[in-house]
Amino acid sequence: MKKLFITALIAVAIGTSAFANPTTVSTKVLSSFTTDFKGAENVNWKISSDFVKASFVFDEKEYTAFYNFDGDLLGYSRSFAFNKLPKRAIETIAAKYPYPPYKLTECIEYTNADGEKNYFISFEKSLQILVVQVSLNGEVSEFQKIQK
Repeated sequence: MKKLFITALIAVAIGTSAFANPTTVSTKVLSSFTTDFKGAENVNWKISSDFVKASFVFDEKEYTAFYNFDGDLLGYSRSFAFNKLPKRAIETIAAKYPYPPYKLTECIEYTNADGEKNYFISFEKSLQILVVQVSLNGEVSEFQKIQK
């Protein structure tokens, strides 16, 4: 009887801690990820209130993938070389956001679940971070301004 009581207590404790721990990646997400990025290495997971994020190495490149809680891929991103952007975008960025005062901090390619690509370029200027979005045809638009 004592063993049964202890076993039940441990089961309740484990069940409660698993329920209270929002950092557990669901099997739906894990299954989708292993299908989408078979052979991915060094996978690190983070869970937010809106999505699940996986950072990993795939084909010797660093990626970040985003999933909803049902295991659907929302999109993925990877670092991208600034000089590989469309020529029109490079010219626009050089004219509107010259160095200094704008310092390029990051350039990523984002592919959504439908396979559509966009580029996001981050700049620092004083106490502000500016993110611009670049379309495949080279159109540049301000995406977000963040105060540091």
